[in-house]
Amino acid sequence: MFTKRGEGMKTSDQDLANRIEKEHQELRASIDRLSTLFDAKIDAEGFVGWKLDLLWQLRDFQNQLQKHFDLEEDGGYNADLIRIAPHLASHVSHLEEDHRKIISDLSHILDNIKRIEGERSPMLLRVKDRVASLLTFIREHETEENAIIQEAYYQDYGVGD
Repeated sequence: MFTKRGEGMKTSDQDLANRIEKEHQELRASIDRLSTLFDAKIDAEGFVGWKLDLLWQLRDFQNQLQKHFDLEEDGGYNADLIRIAPHLASHVSHLEEDHRKIISDLSHILDNIKRIEGERSPMLLRVKDRVASLLTFIREHETEENAIIQEAYYQDYGVGD
């Protein structure tokens, strides 16, 4: 049986937690959508349009991520996690380091996309692999973050056998 820690949570704290959860759902949907970016056959005629669409989708995703990270880091959510569960401070710090790595990796991927000259460029396959790896990393990050949130906000008191 799970009981919520800090049942006296303020409405604004609960609103922030709800907003974070909604954003996590939106991030998962974006990751699923971005996972299919390279599924379409790219031909010479459609390459420029495809490349531009790829850039814009990844830039929108980068912006979405940055806003989400700002909310967690600067909106008080991470500070609240640490206040509730101080033993998780190093884990929260690690997650914040992940945020910087994710944004940096995505910026580098965007720079590489700009240098792709055509649909047969060897860099295209490398970018595809880097995007796939980054999306996997973000999924793993979200899983780790959810585990920390669960540990911070819920305490397992156990039930009798």
